[in-house]
Amino acid sequence: MKFWFVAVLMFYSAFSMPLFSLTAADIEYYGEIGCSHCDTFRQRLLPRIEAETGVDVRAEYYDILSEEGFIHCKERLTQMGQHFDIFPVLIIGNNAYQGNNAVESGLLRELSFFAKHGDYLKRQGKFRIHRESYGQQFTWLPVFFAGLVDGVNPCAFTTMLFFLSWIASRGGGRRKLLLSGGSFITGIFLSYLAIGGGLFTLFRTAEGLVILREAFRYGFSILAFLLAFLSCLDAVMVRRGTRSRMILQLPRPIKLLIHAHVRKYDGKEPSSTPACFSLLLHIVLPLVVTGMIVSLLELACTGQVYFPTIAFMVQSKNKAALLLLLLYNAAFIVPLVLLLLLVVAGVSHQLIVRWFNRNLFWGKLGLALLFFVLALLLFLAP
Repeated sequence: MKFWFVAVLMFYSAFSMPLFSLTAADIEYYGEIGCSHCDTFRQRLLPRIEAETGVDVRAEYYDILSEEGFIHCKERLTQMGQHFDIFPVLIIGNNAYQGNNAVESGLLRELSFFAKHGDYLKRQGKFRIHRESYGQQFTWLPVFFAGLVDGVNPCAFTTMLFFLSWIASRGGGRRKLLLSGGSFITGIFLSYLAIGGGLFTLFRTAEGLVILREAFRYGFSILAFLLAFLSCLDAVMVRRGTRSRMILQLPRPIKLLIHAHVRKYDGKEPSSTPACFSLLLHIVLPLVVTGMIVSLLELACTGQVYFPTIAFMVQSKNKAALLLLLLYNAAFIVPLVLLLLLVVAGVSHQLIVRWFNRNLFWGKLGLALLFFVLALLLFLAP
């Protein structure tokens, strides 16, 4: 009886297992060497799945940002019948997986099959999971709304309104008001874009170090949560009629300094210079510089939104970083441009101020919601 049992077991094993089963799985990983995703894969994900499946893995790592690594990745994907969409890329056996979610789920599926059958899965066709592509598209939405909300916060809005009031008092009609306001907004846009580019580079460099990356991630998450809480407190103060006690606003000395810089512009044009040169020399350039100086002074307030948003851009690993910065700053100046057009169209300052004061409570709640969303996105980033 025992003989027949052993014979049946051997027969079943012979036909259920491959003739030559492999002892270790070979993988190729193409990522940004030193980034959080690559470190997470090497230090956490791969060891965990190896332990779960009991499969030893021989891994080769390639830097996708190097010319050699990128070319090699494209060649290997072509062999798999795929084209490059997004990194990181995992190649194991007969299949390639692109994007973090696809890499994680594909690795687990492949090694589970390998543990059972001692071989790789068959070719899955053009199998790609694009959740990361959608995730990178989703990056644009919070960045756009962050810039838009930042543009209507009391710091930027009231400063722009004060500037337009001062320019209108200097005389010169709608044409001069439009040119002056446009130059001032251009200075703000250029300054904020330059600041954002510098901060993005700084944050991106810091993120390359594991310890700084974790401090960076959790530090900005906590900061965003704190700002959300303080924005809620400000909303309560506005509702109670104690707007002057708001926490998230420019200190009075900085407000006075901004007003002083705006008042330096007298709006006078000497008649001895040609018209075009006079406009450029006495209106456009001075007000572009004024806008840049004012934007630096306002950074103590507007930076409350800008800094966490740039941190989110870095964490999102979106390859179109410059476009994201352009989007944020374009959204930031949209309310300022609309305010300029309203004043040029003849809408009174008093009417605009009344509308702003009536909606300040909801604006503060909107800021609180934005900070809360940014905090979650930063905290939950892989």
